[in-house]
Amino acid sequence: MTMPRLAIIGTGNIANFHCHAFKKAGFIISHAAGSPNSKNIKAFGKHHDINKIFNDPYDILKCHSEWDAILLSPPTEYNFDYIDQLIQINKPALIEKPVAVNPESLSGFSKGAYEFIRVAYNRRFYATVQRAKKFINEENVISVRMELPERVIEHGNYEFVHLNSCHGIDLLYYLFKEIKILNNYRFNGDLGRLVMLESQNGTLINLTLNWNAPSNFQISLETPDKKLELKPFEDSNIFHGMNVIEPSDDIPVRRYVPKLIESVSSFPQKNDEIKPGFLEQALEFKGILEGEEAHISASLFDAFKTQKLLKTILYR
Repeated sequence: MTMPRLAIIGTGNIANFHCHAFKKAGFIISHAAGSPNSKNIKAFGKHHDINKIFNDPYDILKCHSEWDAILLSPPTEYNFDYIDQLIQINKPALIEKPVAVNPESLSGFSKGAYEFIRVAYNRRFYATVQRAKKFINEENVISVRMELPERVIEHGNYEFVHLNSCHGIDLLYYLFKEIKILNNYRFNGDLGRLVMLESQNGTLINLTLNWNAPSNFQISLETPDKKLELKPFEDSNIFHGMNVIEPSDDIPVRRYVPKLIESVSSFPQKNDEIKPGFLEQALEFKGILEGEEAHISASLFDAFKTQKLLKTILYR
């Protein structure tokens, strides 16, 4: 087919990253609109060579015959202003995660419904996460540890957990398909949660939400003799066995250091304008437009499951 035409609603920073990825994937960015009466839509259109720009996002939906697919990336609270119309238009749509922070808003999306609408959980596409998926399929993973040190400043305000830690919860669903809560504990002072989860094949998952901690998002997958560690999610290492370092004049004790056997990185190359996972996400989206099935990206039902589990953890 000729170069597919992408329309965009929402012109914030994340839309800029999407534009770079979609153009490299072979799309033309043909239409764009910011929020009503957006002040930066002209600059955004000029920067990305977009011919048709609109002050009213609904005008893009009215001329849907002029574009082939759409990216929805306004502030999260505005997504449901447009989703019903996107469903009626019935063209491939990519909605920036998490779609909504309230699972009740997403509860109407059942498994298998509206598969032409995908949710931009781009970390699924990281090379590190794909290596972790392969590791799980090939190895006998017996335990998992995940750490999500989100920013929570005001007591009881979990906005950033819903908006950002959802990436980690979505990865658990992507890697293990189904998970359930076994135990859920609240740290003193409401400084986080300690949660024991179990996958459908019996793998135990220790999830720590340690808010405001000087730590990094991470996943550790352990087998009887190997460990794969993503720390942060953009960087992964596989360890097998231990290196023994004998005492020296500088360090007069014997040390045992995990033996690194493989490394994978999803960090962007120098001067690369494309965020990790965005190009791969755009390429899968292009495949959907050409009639292929989605294999990695999240569905609306996946977005619902993620927010439902988060709500249970936070308010149980």
